[in-house]
Amino acid sequence: MTNKIILQLADGSEITKEKVPFIHLTGKDNTVRIKVDDLENFEKQKGLLIAIYGENNNVNIGKVFYPVNDTIGLTGLTINIGNPPEDTLEPGVTRYANNCKIDIGDNIIFCGARLFLQDDDSSISIGDECMFSWGIDVWCTDVHTITDMNGNPLNFGKSIEIGRHVWVGKDVKIGKNTKISDDSIVGWASVVTKKFDDKNIIIAGNPAKIVKKDINWNFRDLQNYQIYRKNN
Repeated sequence: MTNKIILQLADGSEITKEKVPFIHLTGKDNTVRIKVDDLENFEKQKGLLIAIYGENNNVNIGKVFYPVNDTIGLTGLTINIGNPPEDTLEPGVTRYANNCKIDIGDNIIFCGARLFLQDDDSSISIGDECMFSWGIDVWCTDVHTITDMNGNPLNFGKSIEIGRHVWVGKDVKIGKNTKISDDSIVGWASVVTKKFDDKNIIIAGNPAKIVKKDINWNFRDLQNYQIYRKNN
């Protein structure tokens, strides 16, 4: 089996491609599947970069928006599984990651986020209707190794779970083995280091903690939300 890039069209049909300019697959048995509305312009657009180094990794991306605006620093969505040798401290050494998975739902906007997997068998999942600001890191890895006094590794990354309809604020950092549940908000510049099973909460701070419960949110600004609410 070879590396595959599968474009899923609006009518449900699929096109398999060997190459796409902004998708780089190094290794074997890696699969990237992306929902595509406009096939003609798909390969010309900016804002999406996927780089995979390893074997048997899977990336599934739904209907996603990734705007780019150099003036205000919007950079879209970057996905890394494994790392090329130029990104390591050891010249010529590639960091491979195997059997990893990223699942991204529908109707999500990424204004500037990097998703990074480095540990084998690790995963990131993101539910539908989420909104990501910019300057965001979602890293299910520490990259480097923490050991006990006998040299045994301690800091394996396993999973990051982000539920449906989650708003992630600017400059947020989400670390390994964490969870953010549905209809929640992560406040500006927060650092998420644990699992939050409660829904409809605001978490904020470093490390992030629950600062408000029983909330929900809407993507509209306050003025237009009030007009929308009045008319609906």
